[in-house]
Amino acid sequence: MKNLTVLLLTLFISFHSTHSTQRDITASEDTLQADNRIEELNRYWAALGKTAKEGDFDGMKALYHEDAVMVKTDTTIAISDAFKFRWKKEIMQVKNGERANTVDFRFSKRIGNDITAFETGIFHYTSVETSTGNSLGDSYTHFESLLVKVNDQWVTTMEYQKTEASEDEWNSLK
Repeated sequence: MKNLTVLLLTLFISFHSTHSTQRDITASEDTLQADNRIEELNRYWAALGKTAKEGDFDGMKALYHEDAVMVKTDTTIAISDAFKFRWKKEIMQVKNGERANTVDFRFSKRIGNDITAFETGIFHYTSVETSTGNSLGDSYTHFESLLVKVNDQWVTTMEYQKTEASEDEWNSLK
């Protein structure tokens, strides 16, 4: 009986130690996976900002899924229609030197895995008419974005442009 008790105790300690080690390895793999995802998404958002600044219409379109949807507070629109009916004109004005645009992003929540991501935050958009220096837009907007990885590239499937944000709210985010 004493030998059985010692054997069971040894098995319990062995199992518990192995289980704890596996849990630590899994937690460390999860952290590494999250760090990699965030790095990839940071590159995605930098690329989106770069396309806006450079007037790169095709580059910007490539950052959205072909079936992506934009949600506003009172409507939805296919991103393809947003490109067709509004964004293309503005992007081409940037490319032609008629206006200068910037868009920067800061985040309040970033969740996901290696192929899906949901990010919330604020974007700061500016637009200036280059010939006069007049502001064509300067806004802070709360947003949510749902992204998926397709062929090893992140693309937005849903962009929800929520409400106006304040500069103080912007400054509170990293």
